Amino acid sequence: MIRFILKRVLYLAPTLFIVAALVFLMMHLIPGDPALVILGQDATPQAVAELRRDLGLDRPLPAQFGMWFANVLRGDFGVSIHSKLPVAQSIMERFPVTLTLTTLAMLFSLVIAIPSGILAATHHNTGHDYLFMLFSILGVSIPGFWLGLIGLLIFSVHLGWFPATGYVSMSENFWQGLRYMVLPSVTLGFFMAAVVARMTRSSMLEVFRLEYVTHARAKGLSEWKVVTKHALKNAFGPTLTTIGIQYGLLLGGAVVTETVFSLPGLGKYLVVSIYMRDYPVVQGCILFIAVVNMLINLAVDILYGYFDPRIEYQ
Repeated sequence: MIRFILKRVLYLAPTLFIVAALVFLMMHLIPGDPALVILGQDATPQAVAELRRDLGLDRPLPAQFGMWFANVLRGDFGVSIHSKLPVAQSIMERFPVTLTLTTLAMLFSLVIAIPSGILAATHHNTGHDYLFMLFSILGVSIPGFWLGLIGLLIFSVHLGWFPATGYVSMSENFWQGLRYMVLPSVTLGFFMAAVVARMTRSSMLEVFRLEYVTHARAKGLSEWKVVTKHALKNAFGPTLTTIGIQYGLLLGGAVVTETVFSLPGLGKYLVVSIYMRDYPVVQGCILFIAVVNMLINLAVDILYGYFDPRIEYQ
């Protein structure tokens, strides 16, 4: 296991370099000049040229990338063009909001998805199964921003159950902070719930056809024991992979959700920085999210051994 983890960590280095290069290249392909955005359209060409020189934007792209990536390896993502604050500091201030949102969204989706998938599999081709299929189709079809706006309209404007916008840290006031996070987390986790539920259903149906499950039923075990002690653990491998992938995607989906609900998280910070052409912030945020995704995938690979002892780490 330790050998496998060390090997995977070593694989992260070239992956990180490729991701960093792609992020840097795509950012510089976006139309617009950061110096002109900062100074305004009425700025003189001389002032724009001086600011570009101060920001290092007049250097060749390979030189800019080399300096930036060398600093990244030291944990320095640069300084924001607009706020003049270290990008790493800004990320660490906003990431707890995004982490809280995505974690609550994941918990909501798992509480809904896994029981729904099991129920659909154990009642295959019945009314419960058809109802589940309807739910899963709606879950993958409804856009997140539309669901968020409808949730705001119903539960905030008309019913007044939850605040429309804003944020209170759950570490300061747990219940008040939870009220602010309910609608965003449900909006963000609805798609994941549908995807994970479908995978749980498919995996369970596949395991139900295996001989050892038939043998367990023939021994007279209750359906509850057959499902929980024999089928679920062996069927959870593909579901675990889906959970890991979807949790990584939640970090990207948080961009839309945080914008709709005005949450001061990493996603909204990224959107604002893109509009302002704040290259260091955008590059730092995207690279940070990519690293978190890679760590999530590593954690999923390690957990595989628990749910499926047949897996050998090499």
